Amino acid sequence: MAARVFVCLLTSDSGSLTAAELVRLLQVSPASVSKAIGYLEAMDLVGRAPDPGGRRERYVIDDDTWLRAWRTDTGAHAEIARTAQRGIALFGADSPAGTRLGQMGRFFDWLSGEMSGSGLSDTVMRDALTVLAALAYAARPLTADELARSLALPMERVADALAALEEHPSVADPLALLRTRPGTYAITTRSDRLSPAQREALATG
Repeated sequence: MAARVFVCLLTSDSGSLTAAELVRLLQVSPASVSKAIGYLEAMDLVGRAPDPGGRRERYVIDDDTWLRAWRTDTGAHAEIARTAQRGIALFGADSPAGTRLGQMGRFFDWLSGEMSGSGLSDTVMRDALTVLAALAYAARPLTADELARSLALPMERVADALAALEEHPSVADPLALLRTRPGTYAITTRSDRLSPAQREALATG
């Protein structure tokens, strides 16, 4: 819920919303919004400001958010990066919100890796890159079973590699793991790696 509230604030025109506006937009209870805001405030990702002309407070994402995020516990940074990727798919990579989410996703993905490390063993890293290579070579979606059989790897190692690619997008950058349907995977390019103008230029030749 905290990630949904954060993205909602980030994609609003003003970068700020009241609690009532968040409840209406997200269609959740006031208690859920209050809990999420408390969590985001504890991470210094959201501030409060008076609502001009009213008695309510507005929850704000200001220009210092990223700097404060650098100084704050990094536990949720990877989750925010993943949420940004889901937001890009929702709003479209070429939309203003998609562009902002792409910038945010890259920042938090990098921040998570720099401040806490990927936490992945050498074996998991090698297996993750091997799985990427297999998907690129096959040029079609593969199930986890097909990957394990083709690569002659135990299913547990393939599962760990797939989890690493989903939880740590920077491992695959500029590619991204794509779940085409439950248990089936392919690769694609990261939608936030190219700007809208770059994608348009490439598409038109």
